[in-house]
Amino acid sequence: MKYSPNPPTGLFLAFLSHFVLDMMPHNDFELRPGITLKEFLQMEKRRRNVIIAALCADYFLAAVTFFWVFFTFKNYWLNLGGITGVLPDLSEQILMLFGVALPGWQDKLQWRVPAKYGFIYYPVVSFLGIYFLLK
Repeated sequence: MKYSPNPPTGLFLAFLSHFVLDMMPHNDFELRPGITLKEFLQMEKRRRNVIIAALCADYFLAAVTFFWVFFTFKNYWLNLGGITGVLPDLSEQILMLFGVALPGWQDKLQWRVPAKYGFIYYPVVSFLGIYFLLK
């Protein structure tokens, strides 16, 4: 939204950026389309708890970022762009809470790699995002 000529175009670009970033190497904890919330909760305890901890950290950092952007930039469009950017994953997670199996509409775009390589990507993308917000 900060680099877009107008807000609607920025929202569209934010949405598209999600799919572009999905094509970067990353790890999705081996969660595949078709898994249900019931199956997720029946996973081995340690693995399930690691995924839940990662989701909680993700939502916490998203909330911190939301309020930081809101109070620092006072730009509603910038926050709306952030929400629009995570909308594909957020919609899948909400659907799972309502008993729908994890959809596969994004699966073909994923570049999944093992955890030891995949988690290198997250801080790099995060720091790049912060850099562009502050620039």
